[in-house]
Amino acid sequence: MELTINSLNNQNEISPDYYQNLFTRWTSDHNVLPDFPNLKSEQLVALHFIMMAFEEKVEYTERQIDDGIIDRNIFSIDHIQIRVFLVKFGFLEKIFNQEKQIYHVSNKFLKHGNWNSSIPGISN
Repeated sequence: MELTINSLNNQNEISPDYYQNLFTRWTSDHNVLPDFPNLKSEQLVALHFIMMAFEEKVEYTERQIDDGIIDRNIFSIDHIQIRVFLVKFGFLEKIFNQEKQIYHVSNKFLKHGNWNSSIPGISN
């Protein structure tokens, strides 16, 4: 069975092939930035790609998060909206620490999709 962009495999798994096909589609036209995806599974892949800019067990300021997002953003959506999505879907956790906000990588995003463990950064 061939995997297509618009469908996941039988178990609705976010597989390496699905991930790669999406990434290829998003980066194939260098003249225009793609819109941020509407489908949840595609949003998860997009956010995972952006989240890979950050290391586990490291505290980040909001500015550092924004810089990392800006560096990896391949979409026509601003970094603030992506930061909100990263927190909402559990890729990042925001903590208030002595009058300042810090962020760190979280794996809570795993509950939002059926991730194949062979994808870098995924440990089910």
